[in-house]
Amino acid sequence: MENWYFFRTESGYDILHNKKNEVSYMRVKPGDFVIYLRSFQDCFAVSELERITFPEYTVIHFVDDNQDFYFWKYIFTSLKFVNSLVKVAYEIRNDRSISYSDFKNLKWCLPNRREQK
Repeated sequence: MENWYFFRTESGYDILHNKKNEVSYMRVKPGDFVIYLRSFQDCFAVSELERITFPEYTVIHFVDDNQDFYFWKYIFTSLKFVNSLVKVAYEIRNDRSISYSDFKNLKWCLPNRREQK
């Protein structure tokens, strides 16, 4: 699910907010992955725009150039990956978010960049 975000001006509603709260918002840049850890279905999106998002979302970006963006976009939106989140989704049933520490401790197979292509 890539386009679940929109600009306030495109919503069709008069959405008001307190600009003072924006200090807690998170910056999202093109190519970042935005994750909502309160749900593990359709929870990953890929940003094509620079914007800000609520602190309830987790923003992931690459810290080195050895990863292929399109490979990870495919992985993070695949049914196999979504199903792997079931291991940590028990927290959702207890009305909590999936903890980031549980998420980051999922086991990953990290092929090199050439293999990712």
